[in-house]
Amino acid sequence: MARRLIFAVLVLTVAVACLPAIDRMGFSLDLASAQDIFLGKGSFQVSADLRAMISEEFQLRIPLAFSMNRTSFMGEAGVMLVYFPWGSGPFMGLSMLQIGLTRNCPDLQNVVNLNEVVFGWSFEFGPGLFVEPAISIRDPSGTFSDEYSLLKGTFPCYTTFRGRLGFGWYFWR
Repeated sequence: MARRLIFAVLVLTVAVACLPAIDRMGFSLDLASAQDIFLGKGSFQVSADLRAMISEEFQLRIPLAFSMNRTSFMGEAGVMLVYFPWGSGPFMGLSMLQIGLTRNCPDLQNVVNLNEVVFGWSFEFGPGLFVEPAISIRDPSGTFSDEYSLLKGTFPCYTTFRGRLGFGWYFWR
């Protein structure tokens, strides 16, 4: 319980501290979760994120994801810093803090430490709409290899490399 409270306080503190610097805000849904259904992996993952541009090159994201199979469930959240080297187009992101909370997972602890790196390209069109194809690399340094092995055993969709297709809208400019 204390970890959850500390995590919530950290996320809230970062969000409030960045509020005066926010240029635009939006959200994104990951449409690549359809691959879990079509590939018949035995589990399913849905993910989305809230995002705030804090400068022309930097974006702060709060990724939210849910992984599930017939008996087990994991919800994850975190804080990710994303860098756009040319202000738009290609980007790379690094999770600064990310945890998973599990339910009905006998092999996993209730709180799982996670991290990931994301590389992609953002295409903007229309009034604030965007599409982002990206690849996510989970636990790129191998720091949490034991946790990720157990995660992959419980949720086969939770692979090291995951293709993503984000579709979203900047609702505040």
